[in-house]
Amino acid sequence: MNHSNGEGHRLALLVRFLEESLNALSVAMLVTYFVLVLLQIFFRFVVNESLYWAEELIRGLMIWGVMIASVLVGRARGHIRVEALELMVGPNVRRYVYQLCDLLSIVFCVLLAVASVQLMSRVWHQMSPLLEIPKWTVYMALCVGPVLESIIIVLTWGQTAEAVLKPGDSL
Repeated sequence: MNHSNGEGHRLALLVRFLEESLNALSVAMLVTYFVLVLLQIFFRFVVNESLYWAEELIRGLMIWGVMIASVLVGRARGHIRVEALELMVGPNVRRYVYQLCDLLSIVFCVLLAVASVQLMSRVWHQMSPLLEIPKWTVYMALCVGPVLESIIIVLTWGQTAEAVLKPGDSL
């Protein structure tokens, strides 16, 4: 994408804000379900009681965590792909291969988001058995993740993993 300096800088700031926010959210969810698992162990084996609601909450947080983390993996261009084609072509053609990968990722994300909206509409009036929250709030992660990933791919169109990763980062 060709952008003027100011617009390109604003896009870079937006991408950085999204990336840092999603990183913080992922860490918060990971810490939350780690603490909940430890509490479950403590309550079961020390107090001899069960936190009956914790497993359902952990499951929901894990679904949200995976979908949010997939956005970060998409940002780093780290999803599984066949790299043989990238290695067989020159740098000029490789740029088009990256754009094709981005386009295919967006198509997949859109299909997943549409399917998740259909799933949410089927469970709209159902409540989770223990937490008594609407089931669609968990399944909404299957829509939010792909939509955010599509947005971040569009904002960073055609970038390679090397261009995205900072020194010292790894996937």
